[in-house]
Amino acid sequence: MGTLPDVDGAYIADPHHRLLVVSHHDLDPHTLRQILPAADSDDVHRLATSTPPTSIEHQWNRLRLLLTTNLRVEYVGASAEDVAVAEDATCPWPAEVRELYRHVADADDRRGMLLLPPGFELLSLERVVQVHALWQRLAREQMHEAGDDIAEEMAQPAGSPTAVMLPGFIPFARRDADTLFVDTRHGPLHASVNLWPDQDWVHRLPLWRSLSAMLDNLASCLERNAPMAMRMSEWARYQPYVEDDQLVWEPVPERCRPHSETSS
Repeated sequence: MGTLPDVDGAYIADPHHRLLVVSHHDLDPHTLRQILPAADSDDVHRLATSTPPTSIEHQWNRLRLLLTTNLRVEYVGASAEDVAVAEDATCPWPAEVRELYRHVADADDRRGMLLLPPGFELLSLERVVQVHALWQRLAREQMHEAGDDIAEEMAQPAGSPTAVMLPGFIPFARRDADTLFVDTRHGPLHASVNLWPDQDWVHRLPLWRSLSAMLDNLASCLERNAPMAMRMSEWARYQPYVEDDQLVWEPVPERCRPHSETSS
C-alpha cells in the first residue's frame, strides 16, 4: 500500500452547520510559547509544523488493513452506549476519543493492541476508567498537600504545565506506568496527545496535535516501513517490524540517524 496524499485542510462544522476549512498552519510559535514559555525552539517548531487533525475513521481504516494482514488479528469497536458509560465515569470526551473507541476497543489477541513505539498498549474502556480514577485520587491528595486548586489548573489552556494528572486528561495507552493521554482543556491544543512518564519530568509540549494526527503518523510509518519518532525522556526513532505476529519497535541507533532527525 502506498502513502496517501495530503489534504489541504480539515473540516469542522460551525454553530450554523456550515463547513469551515481549518488551516493546517493554525498553530503559530508565539501561541505555543505563551502556553509553555519554557519550551525549546526545536519543540515549538516541531509542533507548529506537525501533522494536523484529519479523520479517525480514515486513519484507522489505513491501519486496520495493515495490522490485520500482518498481525493476523481482528479488531472490534465499542458500542455508543459503552463509550458513553466510560465518558460519564471520567470527563467530557472530544469527538476523536469517542470515535477511536467506536473503531478499536479491543482485539481478538492482546498483541494487536501493542501498537505505538516503544511498546504502548491501547487501553480498553474499562482500563481507561480505572486509570483515570487512580489519577484523580492521586491528584486530590497531591493538590491538597500543596494547597493548590485543581479547578485553576483545569482553567489553563491545553498543553500548559501541571504537576498532577488533571480530571481533563484521558489516558488511552500505557507502557508500564508511562501513559499517553488526551488533554481536554481549552485552547488551540485542545484534544492534543501528550505523555505522562513514570519518572520525574519537566512538562513539555504535546507529542501530537490530535489522535488522528497520531494515527496518521503511525500509518505512514507502517506503510513505508519507516522509523517513527517518539519522545520518552528524549526523542528517539523506532523501526517497526513483525515478529511472531506482533508489531515490534526497534530503537534506531543514534549513528544511523541524520542529525536533523535526532530532535524531530
